[in-house]
Amino acid sequence: MGLDFNFTLDTVEHAVSIRARRPTLVVDIDGHGHTAHEYASADGASVLEIDGRRHHVWRVWEGDRLHLRIDGRTFSVGYADAIVAAQQAAGTDDVLRADMPGVVVAVHGGAGAAVSAGDTLLVIESMKMQINIVAPRDGVIDTIRVAVNDAFDKGAVLAALHPKD
Repeated sequence: MGLDFNFTLDTVEHAVSIRARRPTLVVDIDGHGHTAHEYASADGASVLEIDGRRHHVWRVWEGDRLHLRIDGRTFSVGYADAIVAAQQAAGTDDVLRADMPGVVVAVHGGAGAAVSAGDTLLVIESMKMQINIVAPRDGVIDTIRVAVNDAFDKGAVLAALHPKD
């Protein structure tokens, strides 16, 4: 099971799939496979080895953008934090869907329970992170479709709400 996402670099969108993280990062970018290793460098940079070629890399975060300086070229990449993206994607309407595959860690409430915007409905674990799935608005839990220890795929319906009467 891989982690799939898109990112935009120099106005061009790229599809990325991380196939393995340990012991070696194996990633497909636009359908082309690559392996990568990262090493610390004495000058504050990192040495990134991609498919056997070494590159000096400096990174600076600015809000939701990552600025990279690689071998004398500068790139700026938009980035959405995985936890925030999962919470936002799950709660875009009355049906809360999984933004990534994972396992249910906790269920808070059940059918018929009144909730307020921001209340935690579920806690899931994905990519070794625990993520609270929150109510996107005030309402009533219509159904919780998963239980503790259930595994689910990306796009699976986790819960549904309906308006308060």
